[in-house]
Amino acid sequence: MGLLIIVPLLVSGYMVCIRHPFFYHRLHRFQGQLLYLQVARLGLVCLIIATILSAIILALSKQKVEVAGYAIATDYSSYLGALLVQLDIANEKNGALWVFLLQIGLTAMAIPLGWAKLYVRLRKKVLKLETDEQLHYLLSLGVLDGNAFRRLLRESIEQREPCMFSLSDRKVYVGIVVFVGEPTESEGMDHAFTLLPILSGYRDKDTLEVTFNTHYTNTNQPLPIMLVQENVVSATRFDFTTWNTFQSRKNRKTRQGQFYQHRPARPVTASRACA
Repeated sequence: MGLLIIVPLLVSGYMVCIRHPFFYHRLHRFQGQLLYLQVARLGLVCLIIATILSAIILALSKQKVEVAGYAIATDYSSYLGALLVQLDIANEKNGALWVFLLQIGLTAMAIPLGWAKLYVRLRKKVLKLETDEQLHYLLSLGVLDGNAFRRLLRESIEQREPCMFSLSDRKVYVGIVVFVGEPTESEGMDHAFTLLPILSGYRDKDTLEVTFNTHYTNTNQPLPIMLVQENVVSATRFDFTTWNTFQSRKNRKTRQGQFYQHRPARPVTASRACA
């Protein structure tokens, strides 16, 4: 009889993790014992709701319903209990309990579907969204937190802010992040991201100074590129005003540090020097 509680609890919890978009986008964060606890926690919520609903339905089924002067039998629990006794699954003492537990289990496994649909409908209404894809996109952005690099990607997507990414092969890209991807059951959003490039260049192997040699703004429609996150050595926001100011100061110092060749000094005799 305990399986009538344990199995629906685990199955309903797993269905919530798979069907519910909010929990599905965060499922990759749970592994091992944390995943079991997450499934058990969500399954327990479904089991509690199913117990309350089943108790209410059973209580209402005991009430007499009359339609056009005829009494309609709605007490299905007595019929199912007698059927279980005939099948030698239960006895007369616990027949009603078996019916109650079976109803709880079936209701608990049906709750995740209704829970997911209700969540999607309410969130779309609150956020004034038209399609489910828009909701999944916003939920994917909500996963981009937890460390500075993820927050940087999220700010670039939401605010259209250009960022500079330095790769392990000394290549440098400046652009706007347009897509990060969607997490799966086992993998998060830490693999790759799509960048709409503005500038690209390289770092000097000795001084590591950045030199840009490609301007994608000169083309009409620059093609987006995909960068692997594990190849990114450093990332930061990119401000064109600050960069231009830095470059002008650098060029000014270079001009001031240059040496010019002058004409050799004329020889001066001792008598003229003393005069």
